[in-house]
Amino acid sequence: MLSKWLDFVRDHLYVITILIAMALVGLLVVQNSLIKLDIDVQTKFFDKKIDKVLGDFEDILKEDDQLSDQVIDLIGDRVHPKAKRDSLENFTLLVIRDITDSLLTQHEIGYLDYEFAFYQRHKDTIALSSSKTLLQPDFQHFSFTPGDQIRKEFGKANFKFGFSFHNESLFITYSILPTLVITAFFVLILLGSFFSTFLVLKRQKLISQLKNDFINNLTHELKTPIFASSIIHKIIKENRKSLSEDELDYHLQLLENENHLLKNKVEKVLELTVLESGNPGLNFEKIDFHQIITRKAEVYKILFESNHGVLNCMLEANESLLYGDEMHLSNILDNLLDNAIKYSDSAPEVLVKTYNKGNHLFVEIKDHGIGIEPDNLPYVFDKFYRVSHGNLHKIKGFGLGLSYVKMMVDLHDGEIKMESSLGEGTTVILKFPVLEINNKP
Repeated sequence: MLSKWLDFVRDHLYVITILIAMALVGLLVVQNSLIKLDIDVQTKFFDKKIDKVLGDFEDILKEDDQLSDQVIDLIGDRVHPKAKRDSLENFTLLVIRDITDSLLTQHEIGYLDYEFAFYQRHKDTIALSSSKTLLQPDFQHFSFTPGDQIRKEFGKANFKFGFSFHNESLFITYSILPTLVITAFFVLILLGSFFSTFLVLKRQKLISQLKNDFINNLTHELKTPIFASSIIHKIIKENRKSLSEDELDYHLQLLENENHLLKNKVEKVLELTVLESGNPGLNFEKIDFHQIITRKAEVYKILFESNHGVLNCMLEANESLLYGDEMHLSNILDNLLDNAIKYSDSAPEVLVKTYNKGNHLFVEIKDHGIGIEPDNLPYVFDKFYRVSHGNLHKIKGFGLGLSYVKMMVDLHDGEIKMESSLGEGTTVILKFPVLEINNKP
């Protein structure tokens, strides 16, 4: 059941992605509506707090006759000369500021910046204000008409007292901040989960495609030696009486070669399986990597010459001793040199160069082959990955070689890097710690 579900998901990945994206958008729209509703609620709550502050201030103004018289004298312009008025105005504004600060603090909004003013309701006139720059309309939102004493003095003039807040939105922000934080947290989790799931599913689809390619190529490459062996066996069986000893030896040698080829292909797959099991059974010992390169160069010289190519070695490193597994280090060179031959569309020309930098041995294998497009470089060490898809019969392989090389380099505490330009060739750079700084016993 789970397998069928995963197959369904892989086959309909983009449709499912669109549906999940639509669900996320819908969730964000709903959440946005809830936040707007919360803002409206908090705005009304703020208005009620200010109404209470204004009501409390009105009560104080009614009870404090001295303050009321000072306000009446100032807004009625009854204080002269100017110096006396300025002094009384400054004192009165300080008293009112202390009262309003206290009231706002009592109602838990003392952190807001504000100004206040007495102004004439039906005229654009400010009679007494803590601000010299604000105008009468700035105070109209939060205001009240002072009590009987002021109305009695000025009659229809109808003075009002009001607040103007510079950062009213700060109260709204503080009030809905927990909601915003929680919403943002869960939205980020949802988005992260969505993109992670999408990337995983996309990668699973890619792996599935690569495995299909691998199976196609494995089937083809195993079929060839099996078919060839069966043909050779049939020839020997049907003609064993008429075949000369030399002809029989020739056909038996062909049969042995095909069996050896089949064995190598099976071992390639088994080799990677052993590595992935976490028990590769490496046999570390002191090794001169230059000797491995020299031996491999002698073997591959024949292959290069048969392809009208050339293999050059420049062993310039002074320190080439490593702790490593000789067989697997040899296999690394086998894979890289084999690739250099396979991916050359003309006579292969390869340079193997070594040098030291710091406490490391660097090995460069440079060819002048067909090269690799930059988009493919990040994936060349992935298992089953090959630059093209489909039945890759022109250039044989399973897409396992470089994956195996990368694993073995890592197990030797090394690093591997590939540089390539399409149509110009490829350079593989190996980096290993030399014996003196290697921590292996």
